[in-house]
Amino acid sequence: MTRSRLSRIARTPVALLIGSLLFLAGCGGGGDDGPSIQKAERSAPIEGATARFASPDDSTVVDSSNVHVVVNTANFVAGAQSEGDRAQQIANSDRGQHVHVIVDNEPYRANYTPGNPFPVGTLSDGAHSAVVFPSRSYHESVKSETGWDAVNFYVGEETGRFSLDRTQPTIIYSRPKGSYAGQAAERILMDFYLVNAELGPDGYKARYTVAPAGTDSTVASITLEEWTPAFLTGLTEGTYDVTLELLDADGGVVPGEWNSTTREIEVANFDNGA
Repeated sequence: MTRSRLSRIARTPVALLIGSLLFLAGCGGGGDDGPSIQKAERSAPIEGATARFASPDDSTVVDSSNVHVVVNTANFVAGAQSEGDRAQQIANSDRGQHVHVIVDNEPYRANYTPGNPFPVGTLSDGAHSAVVFPSRSYHESVKSETGWDAVNFYVGEETGRFSLDRTQPTIIYSRPKGSYAGQAAERILMDFYLVNAELGPDGYKARYTVAPAGTDSTVASITLEEWTPAFLTGLTEGTYDVTLELLDADGGVVPGEWNSTTREIEVANFDNGA
């Protein structure tokens, strides 16, 4: 077939339609009938909301491997139900607002009683890094350049290297995590916290990809140029790997142990209830 003949075929309505569908799938996922990720708007800000570690102190040595932290908050009411329609649209905690405590880039622990000692698990000897930030009852982070805190500390002895440099561009994975069923599985929040970086068309970007667990077969992907949450829809029952990456202006992953994170989530049968 000649090149001119191929060119005429490429301009047919069918070919143009196919090309458009492929473009849309690459931007946000699998379309109406399959997994898809849609950018969402930020929830209304909570002015002045902060979370700060009261203990342990930075660079201190904690004697016990059964580590507790204390977090203090300001301009933030833990236990209250967050305002807005989003609480009825996605998974929402009946225990209300809380803070997300993340140690060594593991899945966060939800602390509903800031000001009290809060267990973060049994940790190995050596260096550890922890991050905290406020969260709404529906698990969306309260986004602010100053609302978060981090601490580097040791367990047992001063050995090893801290995984988090608080002065460097860092993206912190927050949601999704765990298992989703019923209505909660229909619209899954994707959310992160951003430190020392600003997203934009010519700057840093955040990329989510979703694949069946243990495979490289991406079923949905999105690259965000703004610090906003997103919604993941259309997943069928199964287990999935969700990867979050901080990209530089050239599309490469920014150096840093927290800047490429994969979490496994489970989606149960929709008939099982919420």
